[in-house]
Amino acid sequence: MPPLSALVLQASGLHRSTAVTALHHLGYSFLSEVSSNAYALDRLRSQGGVHLLICDVRIDPVARLEFLQTVARERLADGVVVSGEMAPGTWSALSHLLQLQGMKVFWLGNDAATLERLRALLSDFQPAGAQLGLPLAETAAGEDGEPAGLPTRGKLRAYLQPKVHVATAQVYGFEVLARWQGDDGAVLLPGDFLAAMRRAGKLDSMLFELMGQAVEALRNQGNNELKLSFNLEAEQVAQTDFAAAVERNLRTLDMDPRRITFELTESSPLHAPPLSLENVLRLRLLGCGLAIDDYGCGHSTLQRLMELPFTELKLDRHLVADVNNGDPRRLVVLRNALALGRDLGLRVIAEGVENAAQLRQLQQLECDCAQGFLFGKPMDASQVGHFLRGAPLRLQKLEAVQALRPAQ
Repeated sequence: MPPLSALVLQASGLHRSTAVTALHHLGYSFLSEVSSNAYALDRLRSQGGVHLLICDVRIDPVARLEFLQTVARERLADGVVVSGEMAPGTWSALSHLLQLQGMKVFWLGNDAATLERLRALLSDFQPAGAQLGLPLAETAAGEDGEPAGLPTRGKLRAYLQPKVHVATAQVYGFEVLARWQGDDGAVLLPGDFLAAMRRAGKLDSMLFELMGQAVEALRNQGNNELKLSFNLEAEQVAQTDFAAAVERNLRTLDMDPRRITFELTESSPLHAPPLSLENVLRLRLLGCGLAIDDYGCGHSTLQRLMELPFTELKLDRHLVADVNNGDPRRLVVLRNALALGRDLGLRVIAEGVENAAQLRQLQQLECDCAQGFLFGKPMDASQVGHFLRGAPLRLQKLEAVQALRPAQ
């Protein structure tokens, strides 16, 4: 086996010196110290890779993610020690993403790379000898020709459905839904045009159009606090540079990413897992939220919760539809779903809340948030201002209804 080699990508200082000294003691005789991604990549390529990479992700984490992806694709390191604090939930996604591409991954956290810490982390690490390899190919199949059923008259409209805090029933944001409004005023639901949009490769353009309309609707009200959530299809997340395109769009809209959440349905499988993981991880590092939608209606929920950096858990409407019918099993499932979300540090949102009894039950269970017809149906973006101005009166009416109806 050739002499052990390592590269330390970290700002110069005591921590970097500590890491280099520790690596020498562990038998890494060929060492490089760099502070920039570009220089690190040049060094790795020129020497055919290293056995071990130590990478600090505290400085420009999105750029560091791209760097680590390149290293993994080109087989430029057998293993990587990641140092620095990461956004909650992102470490497991990053680890899984890199391991899928054959790299051993270790997390140092905010600790210094002392001899004791590195020896403990790398006790089972057996580098095979890094060699420059070929990038992994990402392929995608598409359909040719103009799909049938794509609307040709009318326009895409953003419809917003309010989301509220359960404890107070006050609106904190909206889920943005797609509608197609024909020239005759008729409004089509996604089931009438989404498949055609997908076949035509227009999902991204639809998303960005909806984002523009929704952001403008809030900006017209002078509101800089309400949050927006958007649905993503699995094939969107599997596209090269999807997250980068979202970042550019948010920059164009001058929208704080922390006010945006993207929802992935629990039942739709992720395609091209490494690329999908890279995209959702980058979205999280930008500051966007990530929700698992329709929780409780599919089969891969727990695996997704472990692999992806979710910030929200949206309970499927069937979990709360008959919560007051006296079925103890349904209540146990709901209570445990809420507990799971809390234990994972996720905001839990109950969908399909249609009456005051359901809201009262969710309040007793200390659910975080909710949406449903009780608080408002999806509305055209142009109606948001009128809705927000009427919020205090609706809240008073809701409180009155709750007071009149005894708990079941």
